[in-house]
Parts: sequence; structure tokens; C-alpha cells
Amino acid sequence: MNIPVKTDIMESVIVKGDLAKLTPDERVRYYGAVCESVGLNPLTKPFEYITLNNKLTLYALRNCTDQLRTIHGVSVDELTETEHDGVFIVTAKVRNRDGRTDIAKGVVAIANLKGEVLANAMMKAETKAKRRATLSLCGLGFLDETEVADVPITHRRPPPPAPNAMLPHDPETGEVPPPAPNNAMAEQAASPDTETDAGGAALSFEDMAREAAMRGEAVFKKFYKSRTPDERTQLNAMGDELRGLMP
Repeated sequence: MNIPVKTDIMESVIVKGDLAKLTPDERVRYYGAVCESVGLNPLTKPFEYITLNNKLTLYALRNCTDQLRTIHGVSVDELTETEHDGVFIVTAKVRNRDGRTDIAKGVVAIANLKGEVLANAMMKAETKAKRRATLSLCGLGFLDETEVADVPITHRRPPPPAPNAMLPHDPETGEVPPPAPNNAMAEQAASPDTETDAGGAALSFEDMAREAAMRGEAVFKKFYKSRTPDERTQLNAMGDELRGLMP
């Protein structure tokens, strides 16, 4: 990996696993070096950035594990399912073309779930198990996107702004929502269901945005329209993450 940066920055990246001190250009080269080291095509976007516990890091997307399965000839030998105290557990045993095996579990809470919601949760557990086992077998210690989705939002923060990030827009007209009146921010802040979490603790602006995104496109558009220009810039920087949270 040929990234000419200062010693303290290299220590932050290699020892502490924090990419925040890298410039955008250095992050691009680091991303490419990681992909090259494991034979992945960076143009297919196998990884995404996220800040967890105040550290900017990479996590693996579906493209990553799909490519790894092809590159290393990974197949699933065995899948077992168990349920314990309202938790559904899938254990996946995988094997590569050289015969080496690995095992990983995918776990989801299913208490009180029924019908299609229950079915989706059970499929998610299987997906988790297969992807985690694939990453482990291929020697990658990255989180998978199914695991990142389960990290409490209080521990997640958006990555630094990406170049050419797109503003939220109307999918039919392509129009960007117009600026909102200044008093809209105060009205939104007064809403208790977006200002506090389940424990009554105040949510940050970023977490309010994530909550709005997880409630659907219509709710998020209303939230976006109520923001100030500076806050809309922050939402712009969170574009990919927020779109990924929308159902």
C-alpha cells in the first residue's frame, strides 16, 4: 500500500483502524489498495464508509461477499437453525475450493413477529450467517452491511462529505425540494418523536435524520423540507447512508 502520509496518520489508520485523518484522495487510494489486496473490483463498490464509535472505517457490502465467493470458490456446506428466548439463530458452515472451512452465526430477534415480517427476519439471519462466514473464511475482519444495520444509531455517525453527493430529489420530476421557512426548524425540533429516543435522551441532528429515513421517503422529505440550508448540506453528505435506511 503506497500512501505517502505522515507517521501519526499511518498509525491512526493501521494501528487504530481510523481513516478519518486521510484526505479524500488518500482514502480513494486506500480503498483501491484494500480491494487490490483481496482481488475485488473497486468499481463495483464492494465497501462503504461509516463512522462507528468515533472511528471512520470500511464495512463490506453485498458486492464484496458475492465477489469473494466467486474468487475463492466459497460454497455453503451446511445450514442449521435454532431458536432460543425469542432469538432466531442460523449457523452457516462454508468451504472454499481448497477445502478450508469456517463457521459463523447470524442472529435476529423474532419475538412477537408474525407473517411476512417474521419471514424476512429469518431470511436476514441466513444472509448474515452466510456473509459473516464468507468474510471470515477469506480473512477479512470487516463488518457486513447486515451487521452495520443493527448497530444502534447512537453509535453511528455519517462519514465525511463525499464529492458530488446528490441532494434528495423528487424521483418523478428530479426537482430538489425548495428551502423551508426559518421557523420550520423550531417546529420540527418541538416534535417529541424526532427529538428524543426511546430512553428519553436527546437525539443528535444526524440521528433525527436517520430516524426520519427509516420511517420512509414521505417522512424524510417532510423532515428535509423543514431544515435550514446548513442542515440540508449535512443531509446531502449523508445521502448514501440515508437512502440505504429507507424501507
